[in-house]
Amino acid sequence: MKRMVVLVNPTIQPVGVELLKQECRTVLAPDGAEETLIQHINQNRADGIVTRVERITQHILESCPSLAVVGQHGVGVDNIDVAVATQHGVLVLNVPSANYMSVAEHTILAILALSRKLLVSDAKTRQGQWEYRNQFYPMEINGKTLLIVGLGRIGQEVARKAKAFNLRLFGYDPFVSPEDMALLGVQKADDLATCVPEADFMSIHVPLTSATRHMVNRDLLAKMKSTAYLINVGRGPVVDQKALYDALTQGIIAGAALDVLTEEPPERNDPLLKLDNVIFTPHFAGDTKEAKHRCSLTLATEVIKVLNGGSSANVVNPKALAGARINSLT
Repeated sequence: MKRMVVLVNPTIQPVGVELLKQECRTVLAPDGAEETLIQHINQNRADGIVTRVERITQHILESCPSLAVVGQHGVGVDNIDVAVATQHGVLVLNVPSANYMSVAEHTILAILALSRKLLVSDAKTRQGQWEYRNQFYPMEINGKTLLIVGLGRIGQEVARKAKAFNLRLFGYDPFVSPEDMALLGVQKADDLATCVPEADFMSIHVPLTSATRHMVNRDLLAKMKSTAYLINVGRGPVVDQKALYDALTQGIIAGAALDVLTEEPPERNDPLLKLDNVIFTPHFAGDTKEAKHRCSLTLATEVIKVLNGGSSANVVNPKALAGARINSLT
């Protein structure tokens, strides 16, 4: 019998949905609320669920004994209680390689847009303030210093693209050796705090963990140049948002580009939204047409493979394999 998979509205791209429908039985949950998901998983005795932003909590994992596989559309799995999933033998899959090119492109876009105050310049021109050209002089990025925090797939691709602009590159990542960074033209920073003062741009590409939460805090921001810019395309809580607001309003740093926020979507009265030295995008740096197509197709393929007893390099909690629920499915 074909495996049963729960999809959640709005779900992954049609290419992935169609593949899942061909190889599995599927049901669409109307939303990602905890009780909605529990109801749809249990009523259909679902073997798997495909998630995007939905939270897969301890309550869901403990309330749904049939659930064996959680497939996450994208890289980050901070919306899933991976530790509890591992305890219960629930395999968690992600797609680490589908959108890194898109996020890297977005990062370079942010660096260029910040250096030219692109959105402010556009607004001034539309308002008839042509004289703005004599009030603000854009900055070349040629020869400037970029500090890349996190040298995974995305950070590495940012480094490759940044070299074309003759940026001086530093990298902070405890898990990447100086030799591997050197191959990318990146100088390894052993200590983030000592490297930050040299950066004209600091770009964040780390997942959200207990170690990275508020990694960019008041003390770190205070060490940055007053002319420097922060780009966060990782996870919102990696940056202390209150400290960032103070740094932006007090002239401690020049500006920021934020694709991710602590609260998503933000409250309409969030003070950050009132600042004209911040560029916002709605957590879609990796959501190009090409990336979403790749991500959906890859995720569907890997979920099907694992539900049918195969192995996958995309399993993020391999310790769950020993007691995997999938082994007991009939």
